[in-house]
Amino acid sequence: MPRRKAKECDLLQHKLQTRVNAAKFKQLSELAAKAANGSTSDLLRDILNNRQLVVHTVDKTLAEYMPELIRIRKEINAIGNNINQVTRYFNQCQEETKKIFFATRVAGLYEKSASKAEELLRVIEQLGERWLRK
Repeated sequence: MPRRKAKECDLLQHKLQTRVNAAKFKQLSELAAKAANGSTSDLLRDILNNRQLVVHTVDKTLAEYMPELIRIRKEINAIGNNINQVTRYFNQCQEETKKIFFATRVAGLYEKSASKAEELLRVIEQLGERWLRK
C-alpha cells in the first residue's frame, strides 16, 4: 500500500543551513538525544514550528532506593499472605484454644507489618528530602 501524499503546504521543500559553535552543537545534540524522536533535525523542526518538546529524563537518585523499595514491597506482600492464611485457619477452626493461638500469630504479623511500614516511610522521607529541596 503506497504512502499517502502530503499536502502541498506541508511539504518540506526549502533547505535551511546554519552554523553553530561547539558548545551550542553539544547542547543541541544532548537535547536531541533526550527528546522523543532523537534526531537533531527533528528537534530543530519542532523548535521552529513552536511544537511542544518532549524530553525524557531519568532520575538517578531513585536507582539507589529502588532495590530497597522492591525488597520492602516483597516483605509486606509476604506478611499479607501470611495474615490471609492465618485468618483463614482462624475462621475454619472451631476450638477456642486454636483461635487464641491464631489470633496471637496474627497480632505478631501485624506488628511485623507495622515495622515494615515504618521502614518504608523512612525511605520515602529520604526520597522526599532529595526531591523536594528548596
